[in-house]
Amino acid sequence: MEKRIPKIKNLKLSPGWVRFFIKFLPLVLLFHVSCHQEKTGDTVSPSLDISKVKEALEKWEIIGEGTDFLTVKIELAKKLPSEFRIFGLALDEDGYPMRKLSGYTHNPQLKGKNHLWFTFFLYAPREWPVFFKESGYLKFIVVKEKQTVCEKVVNYQKTWGTKGKPEIFDRPAPPDEIPGYLVLKDYTFLANGDFRAPQGYYVEGKIIGGNGRWERFIALSDIRGKEAQPEVVLPTDQGWLELETGRTHSMQEAISPSPPYVNGWWDGKGYFHPNPIKIFGLKK
Repeated sequence: MEKRIPKIKNLKLSPGWVRFFIKFLPLVLLFHVSCHQEKTGDTVSPSLDISKVKEALEKWEIIGEGTDFLTVKIELAKKLPSEFRIFGLALDEDGYPMRKLSGYTHNPQLKGKNHLWFTFFLYAPREWPVFFKESGYLKFIVVKEKQTVCEKVVNYQKTWGTKGKPEIFDRPAPPDEIPGYLVLKDYTFLANGDFRAPQGYYVEGKIIGGNGRWERFIALSDIRGKEAQPEVVLPTDQGWLELETGRTHSMQEAISPSPPYVNGWWDGKGYFHPNPIKIFGLKK
């Protein structure tokens, strides 16, 4: 026996409901198409073809280099929409971000070009032990607002911090002054625009140098940030950290601190913890 579908009798739509469907039906269809595109992974925005971005990242090119810096260029097929950003990180041979290397991305605004430049640099003042460290990879990260869209890792080996060699092999080099944040626990400097946010206590300021090398940090703020209070404080030593050069001294040394400096203690991992949370001798 044929199954009959019951009829809906007296179904009438008021003019108000008709106007409602006409107004919002296109939005419903657009939402469905957008979700379908994100699921397929072909594009993440009507204004950005992620496959084209990946192609551009695969064609990265070195345009500047020195013992303590690296400048890399990518050329996009079209201008990057305002809600997207691309970051760069230098990784060690095990694939972890290198602590003493920072970087930032900028647009050189060349007429008729859709270029992005990635600048990587080392901040390890001469007072520090000689820094010989090799990076193994570069990592590019595409971000929409605060969400990572895709990542691309490429092989690139470079020995950083070698002394006795020319400081600049090729230009463009980074500027002599770079603003950012100094992380106190291990005296690591992160440039404004670095993919990583400062963790723990930090000080805002800038590094200063010349000829492709940076030697001093200029503090421009009080101590900011916070860190979890350890359950048990087991200092291996107490002393102070001089912010300009990163020199450290024990309280037992017969020497006066060079301002600006921070008093504190070192834990078993060698991390510095300020105590009190204050910079002494900071000029404002």
